Amino acid sequence: GVSASPGGDGAKWTGMAGRRVAGVSPHGLDRTSLLWSLGGGVVIDLAGFVAAIYFRGIPYVSSPTTLLAQVDSCIGGKTGVNSGAGKNLIGAFHHPALVIADTDTPQTLPERIWNEGFAEAIKHGIIRDAALFAAIAEVDRRDPAAFVARNIAIKAEIVATDEREQTGLRSLLNFGHTIGHAIEHAAGVRLRPILMTT
Repeated sequence: GVSASPGGDGAKWTGMAGRRVAGVSPHGLDRTSLLWSLGGGVVIDLAGFVAAIYFRGIPYVSSPTTLLAQVDSCIGGKTGVNSGAGKNLIGAFHHPALVIADTDTPQTLPERIWNEGFAEAIKHGIIRDAALFAAIAEVDRRDPAAFVARNIAIKAEIVATDEREQTGLRSLLNFGHTIGHAIEHAAGVRLRPILMTT
């Protein structure tokens, strides 16, 4: 049987990766097998990490289902899990063999989950594309394909020039992440969103 697991970052830890490896082993997966991930960013990260460590690396396909996963998590090959010492400290660079981003899937999600993807899109606009940044408020949830494609292109372009974060260019993609993760760690990841209205 499959037991329920915590959602979000609660599922992204070494014990869960170990469970996933133990879960695929009885099905006969070997070095020639392919792992397929279908879900949001946490699923994409966790599956990529499991693929990276299983038999020292098997190929995987990434099928992101949230806007955030489509514009961020599925591109770049950074896979990892959290530890008591911090977020994403245990991981590997392991690119998916294929990414299939069906831009119809985010339309089925609650508005809050849909909106989470815009944090990354705003970042991409600020660091690389003023026109994208200016158009964010106009994105049509019923047809986000061009918007998703532009975000993927921005991230892929940066990753291609600094795949393993060695030249410093890829650090542009950490804009907001580093301080955000530090705040989460200091707060014990107990932050609650505050909605401001006028």
